[in-house]
Amino acid sequence: MLTHGALLAALAGLQPGADVDQLAFASRLAPADPQAAADLVAFLTSASDPVSR
Repeated sequence: MLTHGALLAALAGLQPGADVDQLAFASRLAPADPQAAADLVAFLTSASDPVSR
């Protein structure tokens, strides 16, 4: 569940006006492959952080 929440937060940070329905795929991705979802969260977080660029 933490990975799912982190993934939603990272995606919402990229598109602040995103509707929950637009992010429904995250609810399928996180439990299907938690490690891949966690890796995606790490990537999205670092990609959206201007300090890490």
